[in-house]
Amino acid sequence: MLNKTSSKLSHLDGRVGLVWISTQLLAGVIFSDIQSLLFILLGIVAVGLGTGTLRPVMGQLKSIWLIVIVIGLIFGLTIPGQTMFHLIPVGVPIVGGLLPVTYDGLFLGVISILRMFIFALPLVMFIISVDNSSLIRALIFFRMPYDYALMIALALNFVPIYMLEFNRILDAQRVRAHALADKGLIGKAQGFIPIFVPLTLNAIERADTVGKVLELRGFARRKFSVEFDPLNGTSLALLAISGVIFAAILFSIMLGQSVIVLLIESIEHMLGI
Repeated sequence: MLNKTSSKLSHLDGRVGLVWISTQLLAGVIFSDIQSLLFILLGIVAVGLGTGTLRPVMGQLKSIWLIVIVIGLIFGLTIPGQTMFHLIPVGVPIVGGLLPVTYDGLFLGVISILRMFIFALPLVMFIISVDNSSLIRALIFFRMPYDYALMIALALNFVPIYMLEFNRILDAQRVRAHALADKGLIGKAQGFIPIFVPLTLNAIERADTVGKVLELRGFARRKFSVEFDPLNGTSLALLAISGVIFAAILFSIMLGQSVIVLLIESIEHMLGI
């Protein structure tokens, strides 16, 4: 569940938050080397430490570690190249030497893992800290219709609710001795029917209730005006960070190579490393 938490990002200007997230996503797409991606990720971690959001975010994303390990293993085992080591040592009888991990596969695995964290951390940090009204105002400021901005905010709120409800239905079905792991692909698919049917019906009922509430409050007839408070220190700092990263992206595109790597190499040369 993505629970709201109180931190220095709680009073972040929604517009700055969206700019910061977009800049991190763009950097994760543009940069394709480990040094640059690691530098971007360390910047995100520094923001999380400075604002007090890193610890709750890592608690929210504790299940992502398994996905990270699986992705790294998939790339390492499926991409051909020079073998680094074998998951099953060569000395093991009969099956020894199977499942080789290659340099190229491990490299792509590390790149994918870094990009995954760059894509996930800023978004979760923003969602668990900034209130929905700030998010809606920011989306309207960037020319998104209010209807769509409201739908995005509602979706972000409903996702953790449905996750909790899924676990409750799953526990209830287990108490009734319902087995999910039936034999065969069709059997496994049928095993999820008693879970997804009530979950879908509850989702439809909740959406209908929200629609009626909005209609009773005269949502369709309201006129909305967007107002923002002056930017605070946190917003100005994140805006400056976003500007620096965006400039690095532009110069990297123009030069055809990562400016971050060039900067690191220059520092290493000056220090004589």
